[in-house]
Parts: sequence; structure tokens; C-alpha cells
Amino acid sequence: MNDIQFLQQLLQIDSSNPPGNEHLVTEAFINRCKQNGLPFKVTMLDETRSNFEVTLPGKSGKQLVLCGHMDTVSPGTGEWIYSPFSGEIAGGRIYGRGASDMKSGLAAMFLALEELYLTSTVPPAGVTFLATAGEEVDSCGARAFIKENDCRKIDALIIAEPTNEKIVIGHKGALWLEITAYGKTSHGSMPEQGINAVDHMIKIVRLLDEMKIEWKTEKEPLGQSSLAVTMIEGGVQTNVIPDKCSIRADIRTVPPQSHSSFKNMLKSKLDLLMDQGEIYKYSIETILDRPSILTDPAEDIIQIAQMIRGESAANHYGVSYYTDGAVLNPRSEIPTLIYGPGDEKLAHQPNEWVSLEAYQRSIQFYRQLIMTYGKLEPGEPSSVQGRGEN
Repeated sequence: MNDIQFLQQLLQIDSSNPPGNEHLVTEAFINRCKQNGLPFKVTMLDETRSNFEVTLPGKSGKQLVLCGHMDTVSPGTGEWIYSPFSGEIAGGRIYGRGASDMKSGLAAMFLALEELYLTSTVPPAGVTFLATAGEEVDSCGARAFIKENDCRKIDALIIAEPTNEKIVIGHKGALWLEITAYGKTSHGSMPEQGINAVDHMIKIVRLLDEMKIEWKTEKEPLGQSSLAVTMIEGGVQTNVIPDKCSIRADIRTVPPQSHSSFKNMLKSKLDLLMDQGEIYKYSIETILDRPSILTDPAEDIIQIAQMIRGESAANHYGVSYYTDGAVLNPRSEIPTLIYGPGDEKLAHQPNEWVSLEAYQRSIQFYRQLIMTYGKLEPGEPSSVQGRGEN
């Protein structure tokens, strides 16, 4: 099975999350490893979900981790040119759910390690390929890995999310909140007898609009923070004054913004509205909390990536989406490179695809990165040649 057929095989597996079923992808990796004698480790999360690891020892004590997730979002209801689980090849592209996000990057990382193993090549640093479950929902796989490897040394981390082959040094944080306003029901013809939770929610939404401006911060290369109310639900029926109304807010953050400070600020402002009699009661529930991560571009892993790509030191980027790096590296203590062949604009879209040339370039990119990282002492000049775009 060649490199393209292997990616095709992964794309033909439905690992939509929910429910995930990532162990089906793990089994494809297991079968490949058994064919080639490559040692592996499987960590079961439940009967249908797992993490998969391959580790190659290196010449030094440094440890490099290459990480990608096995789950995808659902195919959605939009129309696909080809079946979302066909792995169809057309016009130099391979189509399917996860082609960009991120089975192409996942396969490329694995194949880079496999190539080293099959040629008995020992990398300068020890290297682990980690395929996780659950990134699209709750990062359950990354959390399980951290729980099992709490004291594990990781000197650098590479995440194969879609970057269109750009060198990405960080991503925004994501904070999802559910805010509920409470009231009291009454007959719709006697609104004065009740407390209208929808009316109160309008005041809360206005408050969030003010906070959006007040709290906005910009940090290059990640861009600006943002706040958007994305869902609303409330009411009983037309002739009943509603006693409950809930919204969801999607907040994206950049350093040095703190999610806990945002929640504390919001709570203080809502408490003030209660004290002033503007709202009756409220609650805040955190649905998702992923910190931003940002790596200094002077770190070895970023410098090596730029040399391999033949890029100038200024060519590094940030992305708006979050990654498993927010769980594996929540305090940005581990130098982290985000790099993959997929196009982030195609992620979660119908007719998702990846360029076969970009996919094959990424296999060699990851291989060169593995073979260069840990090779140099600090300050030692590199002999890595820039490869450019081919």
C-alpha cells in the first residue's frame, strides 16, 4: 500500500465525532505497523475509542512529539461532489471528510516515522507519533495522554492541523460560555405578574456587546480577540411570560488575556445588574475552555521548520482555531509548531479535499524536521538546505 492509498484508507473510515469510533482508525495504524514490524502502543478510552502511539528512540535525550487527531466533524447536510467517505481522487486532490482536517497531516506524520524505521535510521532526538481521539469535541484523547504521562519530558511538539504548509507558531484561545437569565412565569396577558427572562437576556447581550469592545486585544501573529453570541433559546409558548432564557457565547482570546479574569469580570457586571434590579437571577456555565498557545519564533523547532521550507524568519503565522496543543501545552511551556498540508479554509466544509502534492511534501517535511531537531547544539550553524515549494 503506497502513501496515497494509506491516506485513502483513513478517509474511508467514518470517525465523525460524535460518536468518534476512533479505534477504527487505530486499527488501520495497527495493521500497517504489524505488516512492517513497527512497535506501537494503544490506549483504550472506551470500547470504540483509543489513542495510538509509535515511539522511535533517538541518539540524544531530547524528546519530540508529533501529534494529530483521528476524529472528524460530521459530513453535515451540504451536498458533496463525492461521497464524504470515498477517498475519491480527482484533479490532483483527494476528497473526503478529514482530508484537510486532519487525516492528511496525521498520515504524513506516521509515514515519516515509518520511513525512518524501515531504513533503520536513528533520529537525533527520540520521537513519538501520537494519534488522539476526541479533539473535535472535548480533547478526551489528549487529556488521557496527559493524565498517563504527567511527568513525561517533551522538548518540542508538532501538531499537523491544516495550515496550508505555513509555519504556524500559535493559536487563539477558545472560551465557550452558556449564560442563563431566570425569571417568573405568568399569563402573557398579564406580563406585570411575571418576570420576563427574555427581556433580561436582551440586557445581558447588550452587556456582552460592551465587553466585546472593552476587552478587545490584539497580539501578532494571532490577530484580535473576539466575542460572539452564537445561540439563543428561551420561552415556553406565545402566551406565557418566559422564566428562562439561555445564550451561548464564543470568545476567542490572545495572550495575555486570561479566561478566568474574563469570567470574573462578567460575573461582577452581572452582579451589578442584579443589584440595580435590571435582571432577576443568572447563571454561567463553562462549556469549553482552551487557552491560547504561542511559541517564540527563535525556538529551534520553528527555526528548523523555516530552514527546511526556505522561509525567511518573518514568515510565521497564527491561526484562530484551537488544537490539542491547548491541552498538551496549556502554559505554552513546550515549543510548538503547527504545520500541515491541509487548507484550514476547507476544514468542516462539504467537499473537503487536500492536494496530493502538498500531502507528499509534508511527509518529507516531517522526516527532515525529525532528522534535524536535536542534531545541533545551541548556537551551532545548520547545514539544512531550504527546499521551497518544489
